[in-house]
Amino acid sequence: MKRSIFKKAKRRISFVDYMEDVLADARRIREISPGRQRYSGAQFELALISFTDMEQLKKEMDPDLDVDFTGVTLKMDWFAGFDWLDLSVSYKDEDAIAYFHKHLNNPVFYRAYTLYKEHCRPDCALQHHEANKYGLTTS
Repeated sequence: MKRSIFKKAKRRISFVDYMEDVLADARRIREISPGRQRYSGAQFELALISFTDMEQLKKEMDPDLDVDFTGVTLKMDWFAGFDWLDLSVSYKDEDAIAYFHKHLNNPVFYRAYTLYKEHCRPDCALQHHEANKYGLTTS
């Protein structure tokens, strides 16, 4: 297998190591300029893990990583997924917002979101983006 001299090899890690790294990164606040902070995209990755959306997760992961998913079985956790997705959306993560808009048309996703909003977090940031389900625009 030939590899370009300019392209570095991917770092292979276990799923457990990947999860530890993502969780640590998701909890870290980065200062982007004096007085302005933001979270990383790791919150969205944790939402995808919670939703067991491995296809989208692989698109969002660092391209320099090769994560070994061998033997990995995930259990869907809607409420954890919406907590992480809500945090991502509150920090204006465009990929997270697009994911939310796209999946609102899925009746199972929409029902789980409705339960989350009604019972867990009625003040969630996601609600400001739900109008897309009806073809409306939001600011």
